[in-house]
Amino acid sequence: MNWAETKKKISKILYEIGAIKFGEFKLVSGKMSPYYIDLRIVPSFPDAYDFITDAYVEKIKEELRPDGNEVLVGVPTAGIPLASLVAYKMKLPMAYVRKKVKEHGTGKRVEGVIKPDQRVIVIDDLITSGGSNLEVVSALREEGFNANDVVLLVDRMQGGVERLKGEGITVRPIMTVLEIVDNLEEDGTIPEEQAKTIREYVESEQK
Repeated sequence: MNWAETKKKISKILYEIGAIKFGEFKLVSGKMSPYYIDLRIVPSFPDAYDFITDAYVEKIKEELRPDGNEVLVGVPTAGIPLASLVAYKMKLPMAYVRKKVKEHGTGKRVEGVIKPDQRVIVIDDLITSGGSNLEVVSALREEGFNANDVVLLVDRMQGGVERLKGEGITVRPIMTVLEIVDNLEEDGTIPEEQAKTIREYVESEQK
């Protein structure tokens, strides 16, 4: 796969479907951001959904070299539809982790079938601080599963990748937010000043 071209196309897709917006946005943390990424809308656009999940498939094949003994686990909520289609395309089993333990029935938190000897590949949409990713991996590890890899589309470059690395988890983002910004500036989609604002924001968040 030509990753440079793939990243350019994904950048354009995200902008065209409104999955990345520019302006002033309040994040869950309460902080303000000059951009907002909402990948939950991707499945609402079949062509975008197909192309982006193809990129996940190639990323997994190239970097994790699956042998068929893997299971994909989606991070709720945005990671679940992504994991579903990627697992289908790769003919691999899929499971997911509930945000809360079920208060009825079996009381499970992990939904789906994961065998003890299977390698778990966690699928998510993006990473900021890494909290939700770490929570899912921790839940899987508590159940005795082999979970050390996370594959996702966008790294917001705000410390999440480094945080998970400290827990023995390798995060494999398809692209960074700065790559998206570079691509959109290069093709004239966003002006230079807007790109500069986002670069400065990302740099300030890394301090």
